[in-house]
Amino acid sequence: MKNIDISKHITDLRKKKGITQEQLATALNISPQAVSKWETGISQPDTQTLPLIAEFFCVSIDYLFYGCDYTYNDIYNKIFDKVAEHPQMSKESYDDALTVFGYAHHGLSRWNLKNRDIPLYDEPLHLSNENGVSLLSGKGYGAILTRAFFESINRETLEFARPLFRVLSEENNLLVCMAIVSMSDISFGELKEKSGLEDGVLRTSLDALKAANLVIEKESKHKVLGYTYEINDMYHTCLCILVATAEMQRFSLKGISCCMGYGDFPIQL
Repeated sequence: MKNIDISKHITDLRKKKGITQEQLATALNISPQAVSKWETGISQPDTQTLPLIAEFFCVSIDYLFYGCDYTYNDIYNKIFDKVAEHPQMSKESYDDALTVFGYAHHGLSRWNLKNRDIPLYDEPLHLSNENGVSLLSGKGYGAILTRAFFESINRETLEFARPLFRVLSEENNLLVCMAIVSMSDISFGELKEKSGLEDGVLRTSLDALKAANLVIEKESKHKVLGYTYEINDMYHTCLCILVATAEMQRFSLKGISCCMGYGDFPIQL
């Protein structure tokens, strides 16, 4: 196990760059006293400052700890470290995860990003072969499905999906679902305003969605709102991904279909 010596490595990097403690402090928007305490070992940078220091010196966080990239050289841990630089579920963490996915997708389909200064989302990408399906859209959607995933699809999958697809195919129902997804515990009045539907039409859709157990109606704690509506947790993620996939197909792929032939996906029926 290598020794951790952040104070020495920061000091060495600063001197190699030819800057003072004050200049480093200014670049990081902190006090010179903080830099002095790091270099003398009195304290260490916090987890939010470490990536800023690494970025400033163009090194990895591993380098700050060990003076070189850690020996595991494991791409999965490096990716984890990169995404984990940000607060969990933050916009930045999603953006970094999508960027990592984008490079992986280009590696699968084009291997053309290495040493090339081109936009990550220069154009939408679609890949389908005997190993699986991979999709990437400039709108920020990405998916990789391996062949093994399709081996798990069977009649139980279809039975789960059948009521979902049936009720969503009825006029206005998908519109109502998307309006509910966009706002937690939405009231009837808010739902009417958001969907643009008349009372009777909206109630008909809600009745169908409740009967299919896709939408849950509950009495609001605020009496003035009456009842509020939310998507059943069992279907919420599925519904969001379904609509996102449809939008990606519409926006990015212009109707391009899967290029695999009959029998290539081993779906158990």
